Amino acid sequence: MPERPSETVLVDCADGPVPVAVQFRERKRLSISVHPDGVVTALAPAHRSIDDVAAHLRRRQSWITRQRRHFEKYQPLPDEKRYVAGETHLYLGRQYRLRLCEAETTSVKLVGRFFHVTVLEKEDTRSIATAMDGWYRLHAEPIFHDRLEHCLDAASSLRAHPIQLRIRPMKRRWGSCSSAGTITLNIDLVKAPLHCIEYVIIHELCHLRVHDHSPAFYRLLGRCMPDWRKRKERLESIVLR
Repeated sequence: MPERPSETVLVDCADGPVPVAVQFRERKRLSISVHPDGVVTALAPAHRSIDDVAAHLRRRQSWITRQRRHFEKYQPLPDEKRYVAGETHLYLGRQYRLRLCEAETTSVKLVGRFFHVTVLEKEDTRSIATAMDGWYRLHAEPIFHDRLEHCLDAASSLRAHPIQLRIRPMKRRWGSCSSAGTITLNIDLVKAPLHCIEYVIIHELCHLRVHDHSPAFYRLLGRCMPDWRKRKERLESIVLR
């Protein structure tokens, strides 16, 4: 079946009409995401009509308004990273400054409060960005696997499902969960504190049992991680650019 083109639905919220970009996928349920920049997106089952999707979005207009107002306190968003000397970059919730050196071999090392990056030319920001991305990926994988095991030990009832962990860049989500039991984590999550990483993992593990954000889901999440709201709020304060 060819992929349906995305469509936009206007939802009348308390602060005025809000456009919601709707993408259609082979999935069972409709999900809505409000992002730190105020943008609202939705993923909808491919078989659902746009009128049905629009009706569902309008029923959630109060929730959309609350989420957008929540993110307003984190505005304005930080500037895009420029990968220049002295710029700060996050790792596990702490800030580190870039120190750039020129050398024949590209490398990244975390020393004290600095990322030491060597590249052929210090003005080659693309090479610096690529080197940093590679460093983050290298360190994200063992950390995410370790935290997954830690979460499964803490919430052993969630271990009943076979779990496959994937790590990849994600533009607007910290994580996702497929009906087949694959949990995907945003590589940028390694920039957040460990307790926030654990929150995302537990959140996605709970989706293996309850696939939507119904009251049953939040009851399960509360049993598995009683302080999830505090961790979620801390994670939402980390706006990456």
